[in-house]
Amino acid sequence: MVMNLKQYIKAHWQSDENAAADLGVSLRTIKNWTSINPSGILKHSGKIMQRDGIEVLDLFDAVAQSIEQIDEQRAKA
Repeated sequence: MVMNLKQYIKAHWQSDENAAADLGVSLRTIKNWTSINPSGILKHSGKIMQRDGIEVLDLFDAVAQSIEQIDEQRAKA
């Protein structure tokens, strides 16, 4: 099963706060990535790939899944 970005962050950092601290961004930025602009996290993919157990393709899949879900939600609105 492909994770969305929110699930990906929870799986690799346990919380949005931990992800924000590790990536050097604000909590608001994390919330923005998970609800409005998932591709924003890709700017930090180099740092993310340095973490143990990270597969960059999983990150790209999570971003794509989130974009799809956001587009579906917008289409319903």
